[in-house]
Amino acid sequence: GFGLTHTLPRLIGQQRANLMFLTGRRVKAEDGLAWGLVDEVVPLDQLLSVAKALALEIAENAPLAVVATRKTLRGDLAKAVRDQTNHEHGQQTVLRATEDFAEGVRAVQERRAGNFKGK
Repeated sequence: GFGLTHTLPRLIGQQRANLMFLTGRRVKAEDGLAWGLVDEVVPLDQLLSVAKALALEIAENAPLAVVATRKTLRGDLAKAVRDQTNHEHGQQTVLRATEDFAEGVRAVQERRAGNFKGK
């Protein structure tokens, strides 16, 4: 959902995105840094101050140039994400009507692995 099937492969590469999507595997911070998924890894007690410092660094630049750069970098991202989100919604609508969906919900509620049948 959320258009991630469009944005994530463009950020970290199709193979790594496939790995994340198909396994649901969590990514360690260090791997996320190496993959370009995060910009910095900092201790939790420094997170807010580092984030504020980054925001200040950006804010010190010419605001019109920052806005123009963001628009240039994003291009038609909003439309592409909207189109992909519509596609994802269609897939999710179909899947919600399956036995596997109901089993997945029960498995999460019961804190156990799912017993999926492909139905």
